[in-house]
Amino acid sequence: MNKYIFPLILSLFIMPTTDALSQKKAVTHIEWKIAAQLQNTDGSTSLGFAGPINGISNDVLIVTGGANFQDKMPWEGGKKQYSKEIHVLQKCNDTYSWNKNVHSTLPEPIAYCGSTSTDFGVVYVGGENENGLSNKAFILKWNLSKNEVETKPLPNFPVAITNIGLTHNGNVVYAIGGDEATKSSDLFLSLDLNSSNPEWKTLPKLPIALANSVVVVQKDEDETSIYVIGGRTKKASGISDLHNTTFAFNIKKQIWESRANISDGKNTINFSAGAGVAVGNHSILIVGGDNGIVFHKIETYLSQIAQSNSVEKKAKLAAEKNLLNTNHDGFYKGILLYDTDTNTWSTIGELPFLAHVTTTATMWNDKIVLSNGEIKPGIRTPDVMLGTIK
Repeated sequence: MNKYIFPLILSLFIMPTTDALSQKKAVTHIEWKIAAQLQNTDGSTSLGFAGPINGISNDVLIVTGGANFQDKMPWEGGKKQYSKEIHVLQKCNDTYSWNKNVHSTLPEPIAYCGSTSTDFGVVYVGGENENGLSNKAFILKWNLSKNEVETKPLPNFPVAITNIGLTHNGNVVYAIGGDEATKSSDLFLSLDLNSSNPEWKTLPKLPIALANSVVVVQKDEDETSIYVIGGRTKKASGISDLHNTTFAFNIKKQIWESRANISDGKNTINFSAGAGVAVGNHSILIVGGDNGIVFHKIETYLSQIAQSNSVEKKAKLAAEKNLLNTNHDGFYKGILLYDTDTNTWSTIGELPFLAHVTTTATMWNDKIVLSNGEIKPGIRTPDVMLGTIK
């Protein structure tokens, strides 16, 4: 069956509110479909990438960077490959197609950057490749007349960092948390893209060090805040602390506040490497991520293997870890909704496809774009999912 023919439909039932959408109508459901699949240069379907840069510039979707395993799974000795290819998805009414005449590339292969779609272009910061962590920052802009993606350098970030969260409010980009070489970060900085001499400005630190958080700007009553949702923190043991926290930075007051813990409406949920978007005036929708249950088990195996002096025990633990990876059912499929007005979390259904992690969601006009990412350990997806909010 051609999976392009039938859209995947998921009904999301939400109690009516006066501000669910800008038109003051309640969200009733989201219709999902595959808009496109990432392609290789020879026209074949790509394996897809984890940690890609996804963003909108001048009404096209830019998908670039990321990492995958092209021959074997990592636990089989496969080597992670990093990409610098740039893919441009264009639309004509309800038809989406890749521009095959774009030959632009990134300055270097990179994955697991922070990225955000601004009016100036798609900004990305940090990330990693086979040479280690990066402190570079760039802005990508689609130039229709030249049929290319223009890349402009921005000031270097103060530290080399990966898994960093990026968002923006107007012309100001905010960079939050991430992983440094040996620890997770509590750094919070901003960059004014309108400045004639832009430079990174240090802001009040995160309440705790966090990486792989969802970072979204949304209104909160009469204020605008930056929400930092979930994440994980590196530990010396090799077993991360996983978080169910929601923090809000009030841009006007310049202070951090704790909000309701992430939950499905009944139980709290640890959550990281997810994707989220602001919807309407007071909602944040989380459409992919990891609740960390299997992730924690895998980290525990890795820690036990590192600490063991027995060759036999190391082999036994490695076999158990590999079996856990091989039999992985996929990541957390529940769709979470946070209401910034009532400070409440709820679950409003499940994704009708395998959840994407280590990728970002973005809005393309009024549609949610969830592109590429990891769907099981070592396995990527080339799918560009499009969600229409009804």
